[in-house]
Amino acid sequence: MNIKSLLLGSAVAAVAATGARAADAIIIAEPEPMEYVRICDVYGAGFFYIPGTETCLRIGGYLRYEMRYTDYADGGEYTFGKFSRFQLNVDARSETEWGTLRSYAEGRFDWNSQPVTGRDNVYLNQGFIELQQANGTVRLGKSDTPYARFLGYGSPFGPFDASYGFYNSGELSYTYNGGNGFSAVAALVEIAGNNKFDVGVEGGVNFAQGWGNVGAIAGYDTLAEEWGAKLVANGNFGAFTVGGHLFYSSGNGAVYNPAIATSHQNIYAINSGIFGRVLTSSEFSALVYAKAKVTDTLAIAGAFQWFDAEHGAIGVDHAWELTGGLDWTPVAGLRIRPEVQYGKIDTVLGTDDAWRATVRFDRSF
Repeated sequence: MNIKSLLLGSAVAAVAATGARAADAIIIAEPEPMEYVRICDVYGAGFFYIPGTETCLRIGGYLRYEMRYTDYADGGEYTFGKFSRFQLNVDARSETEWGTLRSYAEGRFDWNSQPVTGRDNVYLNQGFIELQQANGTVRLGKSDTPYARFLGYGSPFGPFDASYGFYNSGELSYTYNGGNGFSAVAALVEIAGNNKFDVGVEGGVNFAQGWGNVGAIAGYDTLAEEWGAKLVANGNFGAFTVGGHLFYSSGNGAVYNPAIATSHQNIYAINSGIFGRVLTSSEFSALVYAKAKVTDTLAIAGAFQWFDAEHGAIGVDHAWELTGGLDWTPVAGLRIRPEVQYGKIDTVLGTDDAWRATVRFDRSF
């Protein structure tokens, strides 16, 4: 009996201990369902929802490498330079009671091999906030100015060849979209290098349809008390695109250098890029361009621009530039653009010329 009692007591104790351990056991919760990144197709390709929010985000950019040879018109030695850039674009959008709230940032990391201008630059090229509604958009921040972007950059190569007029600065603008092809813009833009409340006042109109667009824009420099204007017409004919720009500037701006000059010049001056070293500045200029798509991956383009030299260029009568190049996309995401630019300038001493050759490689993502 004693042995049986002992065995029975041991079994009861073991069962009790097992129950106690079961009561103390840690229960592992079921894992939360994994939240995958959702595609946001409201604003176009490439957007996705930031997890846990209703904000759509797109991240993109490009890596560029460029080689450029320049033979200056003023008798200086030629230069050969290499240039590289990494640009990162971040575009965030969400719907609010006031419309679509957008923020856009464009950061650049630049390297330049040339001994005089060579430097490594890290800077914010564009950074602005927009409130977009059905009939209009308010933009606040740093951006390509309406004077540069609203009617196009004046070249089949995009901003690659935009050496005329005011280009990038802080702005407060409103763009009206009529929904029938008509649009208008009004803006205050910051005068770069100036710490006073002096601004450029800009306003323009545009009418665009499937065949192309026509428009006009003007800007007034409140510090220099000078102004500039552009008339633009572009036509689309299937694989063939043509365009023309007429420019006017009331005052000189070519000799302005913020590093050495104490006087301010007109920010809406028309300056020649290739003849910059002879300080060409125009009252009038005319530009025409054409671009033809040869295949699905290759296009050829050309542009011609004429400048008079009414302002500031002593002994200079007029100048012109001729640009030609290829736009080749051999595979998706890779763009190769060789370009040659040639120009002549008439002075009291006769004529002089200059030319520039560039090849640019862009890998976009």
